[in-house]
Amino acid sequence: MTGEHRFLSRRRAVAYFLAWLVLALWLAAPAWNFSHQIKGTLTGVRDTDSEKVRKTLVDNFSSSLAFPTAVIWDAKDLPPEEGQARWQEIMGALRSAPGVSEASDAKRFLEVWPRDSWHAAFVELKATSYAEAEKLIPGLRQHLREQVKLPPDKVPHVTGGPALFMDLNLASTEALRTAEMKALPVAFVILLIVFRSFVAALLPVVVAGLGVLISLGAMCILAAYWPVTFFVPNLITMIGLGVGIDYSLIFLARYRRERELHLTTQEALHVTAKTAGHTVVTSAVMVMSGFVALLIIPLQFFHSIAVAGMLVVGCVAASTLTLLPAFILLLGPLLEWGQIISHHGTFSERTRRFYHWWARVVLSHPWRCFAAGAATLLAVAYPLTRLQVTSIQVNTLPDKAEARIGYESLSKEMGAGWLMPTIILAQHPNGDWMTGDGLKREADLVAKLRQLPNTGQVISLAETPENVSIRRARMAVLTGTDSSQNLILVVSKADPQSPTATRWLQEIQKVLNAEQAQYPGEAKYLLGGVAATTTSADEVIFKALPKVILITLCTTFVLLVYYMRALLVPLKAITLNFLCVMAAYGFQVLWFEDGWGQGLGSFIQTGGVNTIVMVVLFCTLFGLSMDYEVFILCAIRESWLDQHDMRIAVEDGLQKTAGIITSAAFIMVSVFLCFAFGSVVETQQLGIGLSFAVLIDATIIRLILAPSAMAIMGKWSWWLPGQPLPVAAKTKGDLSARAEAANAPAKTPVKPS
Repeated sequence: MTGEHRFLSRRRAVAYFLAWLVLALWLAAPAWNFSHQIKGTLTGVRDTDSEKVRKTLVDNFSSSLAFPTAVIWDAKDLPPEEGQARWQEIMGALRSAPGVSEASDAKRFLEVWPRDSWHAAFVELKATSYAEAEKLIPGLRQHLREQVKLPPDKVPHVTGGPALFMDLNLASTEALRTAEMKALPVAFVILLIVFRSFVAALLPVVVAGLGVLISLGAMCILAAYWPVTFFVPNLITMIGLGVGIDYSLIFLARYRRERELHLTTQEALHVTAKTAGHTVVTSAVMVMSGFVALLIIPLQFFHSIAVAGMLVVGCVAASTLTLLPAFILLLGPLLEWGQIISHHGTFSERTRRFYHWWARVVLSHPWRCFAAGAATLLAVAYPLTRLQVTSIQVNTLPDKAEARIGYESLSKEMGAGWLMPTIILAQHPNGDWMTGDGLKREADLVAKLRQLPNTGQVISLAETPENVSIRRARMAVLTGTDSSQNLILVVSKADPQSPTATRWLQEIQKVLNAEQAQYPGEAKYLLGGVAATTTSADEVIFKALPKVILITLCTTFVLLVYYMRALLVPLKAITLNFLCVMAAYGFQVLWFEDGWGQGLGSFIQTGGVNTIVMVVLFCTLFGLSMDYEVFILCAIRESWLDQHDMRIAVEDGLQKTAGIITSAAFIMVSVFLCFAFGSVVETQQLGIGLSFAVLIDATIIRLILAPSAMAIMGKWSWWLPGQPLPVAAKTKGDLSARAEAANAPAKTPVKPS
């Protein structure tokens, strides 16, 4: 063997192996503790009214409104005296809890209390951001458990905005680990069927798993300085395992094919690096480019998602191109250890014959196949026309989550909106606004707010409860250190995060705008609260969405033109991928909004698709769709350079890649479905959308639309203005081409019927 074909020395292979091992060991502990670093699920947008209200609440009023937290306790079945004594014990423990500034019995704010055996307290946390408030919740819960000894069915429940998001993070992490335990064995079984060898099947799982582990560890270190959302570990694991195993499958399948052509290990690795390695690099760049567009959305959690997506794809691609060849070289003949079936069995032969027959069917009727495939995608995408978007809601949490139990109890007794009321900050020109007509104008405004259909209750300085203690408690909450500012609390009847409440917030904003227009130069009203924060974030997301789509399309197009040296192929690719993403949205509408998945596992019918899921799904899917696109295009181009006949190239490329794409798709869909059957609705939506899109991509697009479109375009698929059609660069060292030319039968073009 000449030095020209020496791909990797044993010394370098050992160095690669040790480098990855040391990196994995160093980052294993941070990766395992990622759940403790998740924070910042709710972050506002700078310079929005809701963010200004939050800052003002922290600086001039009470953080109990900025980060609403409550402790709920139901003393049913206990004697009244014992229940009251226990509640006083809980209140004492609350006031002494670390991170708590004040705890107030909720009875101080209501004239009519639901029932004597039910108790609630509003808690003021020592926090200036939601990330800080979320971190205080576990300590508060632990303190209550230690200070107040109660039976398990009588423990108080800490709930509220920070607690809900904290429990969402914990539930997501728990579901993530459960999904990992399911996804890895499933992927291994599929790989075992594909490679028919225990060691060969194990390698992609190990290589992808190390890439995911290192990515999680690195993001955990970043999370200590930068807020990340619960989407990050889920995205890293889902994309890392799916894409990483696919890359290893493509690389290893090509290597074994070259070995079957009687090349040595070094020669086969050399050819594989030039072919499959190039495909992996191209695909990784495409997938990473899909996440780049998320950086333009001015929300920190989107930036963490974008960085996490690019990081994990880069890690699994790097491990595929360095660690996997090192394993292959070091294992040598052991790569085929544990072989259960011969590579040349009846099943393999039948599979090759099927794809050969299918390629000829598609190439004989390209227009009909293309029309049928496009019509199918458009039909599946049609429900997208009634897509609704939602924010994170309480019913998306697992039933046993403490925050959900407390929230549902409070909603039942006091009303859904009491825990996270809408907050109106009134900013007056001066501090003596109550001496004139200020109170009357506020009373008129309150009357208008009460007329809105979803308004449950309005609390303001304009009303004067008969109970003196209640009046004083409300005054303490509604007035701050700056006398020119006061608050109006508006409680919704519906869940504050529901679509109904979102429309209600828009109606409130119209009322406030009309009030300011009627009295110019008087009070200025800013809308805040948890629901307003998520609504303003959604508005920013939708405003940036056209730019995200445009950047994703343009970036993908430019990269494909660069890699394929063609113009029509990239146009075809982004068009088909766009249809694939739209079909995934349409299926999500059917599955979640229409309730097709209700009753199957833990799926529930929701009011729509989560806003973050919708945006992340687009960028992720557009990158993932390019995975198989690049794979099949590289194979077709390789055959075109050899034969210069488009029908032969499409047939040859389809036969070479269809089996691998099908196997890879089975693995990716299986991995995504393991996450989709988790307990967190947002993760379910992401998993269902990704798995369905990959399934559509590997079947309708790659087996029907892509080859039929290439056949229709013919040799003009490779047209680039000002450039001649590509020709093969015949080199002396192209071992693969020489071996295939010596062993492959002569090709004949398919004649159209």
